[in-house]
Amino acid sequence: MHFADGFSYSKGKMEEAFRTGGLLDKVPAKATKDPAVAALKREDIDLIIHEFEIARPQAEKVLAENGGDVAKTLLALVTP
Repeated sequence: MHFADGFSYSKGKMEEAFRTGGLLDKVPAKATKDPAVAALKREDIDLIIHEFEIARPQAEKVLAENGGDVAKTLLALVTP
């Protein structure tokens, strides 16, 4: 079946998606965070992200490697 958006869809797959217990009813699995990252303060992570303009996962990793100590993390990021 072709639709206005230019794509074609399988009738069986569409019906399965909207059926009770189908694809849309399944809850996606949550990714589990590393316990070391979960213990970090959001404000500390945000500080590292904004000051160094790095991605959140990278900021979390560096902060976790330095035991959540912001001062040690800042030094680690500026020291070659």
